[in-house]
Amino acid sequence: MLFGASTMTFFRRPILEALEAVFRCGFDYAEIWVDHAWDERQGADNEAIRRQLERLGLRATVHCPILDINITSANRGIRRESVRQNLLTIDFAREVGAQLVVIHPGSRFSVRESLEAHWDYQIQSIKEILAYAEEQGVMAAVENMDSGKEVVSVKNDEDLKRLFTLCERENGLVTLDTTHLGTTEKVLEFIDALGSQIAHLHLSDALGDKMHLRLGEGNLDLRAVAKQLQTAGYTGVCSLECFVPNDERMLKNELAKARELFSA
Repeated sequence: MLFGASTMTFFRRPILEALEAVFRCGFDYAEIWVDHAWDERQGADNEAIRRQLERLGLRATVHCPILDINITSANRGIRRESVRQNLLTIDFAREVGAQLVVIHPGSRFSVRESLEAHWDYQIQSIKEILAYAEEQGVMAAVENMDSGKEVVSVKNDEDLKRLFTLCERENGLVTLDTTHLGTTEKVLEFIDALGSQIAHLHLSDALGDKMHLRLGEGNLDLRAVAKQLQTAGYTGVCSLECFVPNDERMLKNELAKARELFSA
């Protein structure tokens, strides 16, 4: 198993320094939060990031932008700009040599918003993003979102199956986020249903409505999750999304715990 960590952990540092920190902590991969790479003050151009990854011998995955965007916004201008930024993320991933891009489905602004219109926008946007990723030779994996929010429409394996069917991509790739599902039972059901389609893993613990907890601080049976993933033949990256802001010592400790989970 290869392990990664989000540069969001070190968002207060310039992206090139954040990559060095991920490397110092012993990770195989950095998950580059593209908002971090594009930040006006802390970011860097694609070539500088590519050179830094090469210098460190660090591999990369990329997380789509999440700041103030929504690919299913009922506001057409916002929706189109959000899709455009996802397409630019795919270009970014290709240019820095990243292995995979994580894609976020959209959500409704309010439960009063038309669910039918929302799903129409969801299908249009995801189809365009996945088609562009395929054209550019970049692997794109759609993430399950926060199951505790009513405005979220893509929460679990059934929602992802529906989305891929409507997008005419029944074998679409998935990023499994453990904390978004909230319970061990839901995570194991997800792996059972979509095991062969899981291309990426976001690992963190959960406790009620508290998400992105450090490993062992929530109620998820992460050892059972690791075992189920291994049984399903998962060979992708385990990318940690635990909340350990700007703390290298703590992040190293999370990596040690993750390695132990998958070593059994």
